[in-house]
Amino acid sequence: MTAERLEDTDPQTEIECEIDDLIAEHGSERAAIRALLHDMTVLLADADRSVSRGFLRGLFSYGARPPAPDEEP
Repeated sequence: MTAERLEDTDPQTEIECEIDDLIAEHGSERAAIRALLHDMTVLLADADRSVSRGFLRGLFSYGARPPAPDEEP
């Protein structure tokens, strides 16, 4: 994928080039979409784990973060 933006390239052309690069990297349109969906799933799961759910009745909400080694599950 293109790491830096070229000054004389408009955003639409850059997007088209990124799409072409993804297809070339993964071999087909379906494989490129599969890879993008996989990446989105991983990112969303990571974001969900790292978001604070706040306190519920004085206790940190279950599942909002992994328990610390000295905490009981």
